[in-house]
Amino acid sequence: MTEFLIYQGKAAIALAVFYMFYRLLLSKETFHRLNRIVLLGTAALSFVLPLCVITLKKVVVLPAMKASSESYADEMAETAAMVTEASEPIWPVILCSLFAAGALVVLIKTLVSIIGIRRIIRSGSSQTLESGETLIITETDTAPFSWMKFIVLSREDYECGYTQILTHERAHIALRHSWDLLFTDLITTFQWFNPAIWMLRADLRALHEFEADDAVLRSGANIKEY
Repeated sequence: MTEFLIYQGKAAIALAVFYMFYRLLLSKETFHRLNRIVLLGTAALSFVLPLCVITLKKVVVLPAMKASSESYADEMAETAAMVTEASEPIWPVILCSLFAAGALVVLIKTLVSIIGIRRIIRSGSSQTLESGETLIITETDTAPFSWMKFIVLSREDYECGYTQILTHERAHIALRHSWDLLFTDLITTFQWFNPAIWMLRADLRALHEFEADDAVLRSGANIKEY
């Protein structure tokens, strides 16, 4: 239990340090794909580094001692008398309980969000696009979004012309942004107490939008109209 808390603390420190360097060195750059890779890579690396243990071996030469069964028995009896079973302190139990409660809240929130998305997808009418994605047209007033291979549009957006919106959401799907979100949601479950993970999530979502916007502009859309 204590080892788990120490591991989470090390991962939190590593994540905060990596994110700080990202904010100082790369956050203002326009290399969106590189920034995305850096954010995802540092998030994963923060959980791997605390598992790496470096051991150093040193040979120690002990002075020769005369062994006797009587002295050995006395030494063992003395050692056994000195060793007492120490009771585990209460603070690791309290911290683990708080950690588990926070992780459970984040996990439930993520599952509720996914269930809500699936309900919207199931409630709308669907059609398969030539590029392979599934377009969902919903009667509710829902902002356009994509999830995995699904693109969700409201009826109003669909009737008013959706070419640029479709290009934008196709870019999200082609770049597998939904998998990024699932990955960061998983990390957030274990690092919910760490402000760095919440800021990293926000920056990653902004990068997703920048990448999708670039795809729309490369398709020939008018910058002012878009």
